[in-house]
Amino acid sequence: MAVEVRLKEIRNARGISQNELARRLEMSLANVQKIEYGKAKSIPLDTLDKLCQILQCEVGELLVRVPEDDGGSSELPTSVMTATTVQDKSTEMSKSTRSQKTKRAVGIALPFEKKSA
Repeated sequence: MAVEVRLKEIRNARGISQNELARRLEMSLANVQKIEYGKAKSIPLDTLDKLCQILQCEVGELLVRVPEDDGGSSELPTSVMTATTVQDKSTEMSKSTRSQKTKRAVGIALPFEKKSA
């Protein structure tokens, strides 16, 4: 799996030069170029946040996961993938169940009756 940085495409679409972006990020042009050319080893979260603010985009537009062509095999063991899938489905079912319980609770409201003593 590789993560592709789509900084150049987004920056060009917004009409912002590398120099302008570096100035607005308060970082060197060399560091902006490292990020843009995929040479940066890491990008701090605050830098990602600033990039997204300046470029008016979301992190998911800026960083895109590109799966490697590995013949369909995954880096995660099947048991981990299954556990994650089960957990996701469990969360969805839990939300659905909660929603149904809420609907049922609202649906069983009875008018108040006085008991005779």
